[in-house]
Amino acid sequence: MDLSDFERPPSLRGIHGSPATHANFDHDHWIGQLQEMGMHIYKVMDDGSGSVLEFARKVRANNIMPIVRMWGDFPNPTTLSSKALSIVKRYIDEGITRWIEVNNEPNLAHEWRGGEWRSGGRPELVTQNWLRDAEAIIELGGYPAFPALAQCSHHPESSSIRWYVNAFEWMARNASDTAREVFSRGAWIATHDATLNHCYRDETGEWHFEYPYDPISQADKPGTTIMDDDNSLIGHRVPVQLLKQHFDLEVPVMSTEGGVFVPHEGVLQWDSRYPGYDVHGHAQRAVAMYRWLEQNTPDYYFGMCSWLIASELMGHPPGPWSKDCWFWVGQELPVVAAVKQMGPPALGPRPRPVQKARLVSSWMTDEETQQWLEHFSQHEQYQTLFRREPRGSD
Repeated sequence: MDLSDFERPPSLRGIHGSPATHANFDHDHWIGQLQEMGMHIYKVMDDGSGSVLEFARKVRANNIMPIVRMWGDFPNPTTLSSKALSIVKRYIDEGITRWIEVNNEPNLAHEWRGGEWRSGGRPELVTQNWLRDAEAIIELGGYPAFPALAQCSHHPESSSIRWYVNAFEWMARNASDTAREVFSRGAWIATHDATLNHCYRDETGEWHFEYPYDPISQADKPGTTIMDDDNSLIGHRVPVQLLKQHFDLEVPVMSTEGGVFVPHEGVLQWDSRYPGYDVHGHAQRAVAMYRWLEQNTPDYYFGMCSWLIASELMGHPPGPWSKDCWFWVGQELPVVAAVKQMGPPALGPRPRPVQKARLVSSWMTDEETQQWLEHFSQHEQYQTLFRREPRGSD
């Protein structure tokens, strides 16, 4: 399949729905909120019984593309049940959506059944099970998502980068034909791209979300690439590059969680090299993020579902996500009005860069290289970073 063969969402602007697996709330109210914010993608979680199917149907009827995660408590190491597959079939046959997720962050221990977790997240086992689910979903006419990981860079227990490397190497060695078949017939890459505070507006007013290729990162650690740190809005380039390297294929990418996280109180600042932000800075960054993605991502990038629209207000019990939301109990955060004031999103595919350039690192794509070459060439102090040969460690 080519990118043009997929049922593409109208734009890349999206948001993750309630963390609950039901839709016991006012459907019309929340669909209205989505429309006012210009959302065209909405992530829902189905418990395998069709628990959010009717709400998803209404979402699709209002020109918003649902992504359905077939939720399971401790989803690893398992495959979808026959009942869950029958619900997937309904989503597809009834024209609600083809975009299906079957796993979630398998590089974290709490997504595994007791006694099954191993350091590193067992990518070989997860990938083997995913290929079975992917084949089944494709036969039903759906698009199965390669599992989204929690961005953990090179964490000793939960490294997302090492997990991806091992998963794609395992497929290339042990299931090459099957993997090529599923990625050629509808499989796509789900990610959880999150900026942390790796974004800022420079003295000219330009926003930077290109970490780790931005001026601050490159001045501090010259030559750093996404394969060194994927805690970034472009963290998806790790699996994109590996799919290209091993199978010479390109598939859609959607970040089904992530974006700019909400500060629960005060200022969020994970990385002291970059400015922190409060809820007002969060609103500014969320707006800038959507605009930046529209202007700076290749055509394969189909969407960003920011985490998280609401929790208690959509019927979820109080819990760890209560203040991750854009809508708190008794308070609508500034981001809601800011996104509504953005106006309509840019619609449709984006043009692909055509000019190629010397690679900074062997892990960088041609599109990535050209984009940052053009950007940094405007700043004399950074030009030398893009004249060096690829590093030996790459």
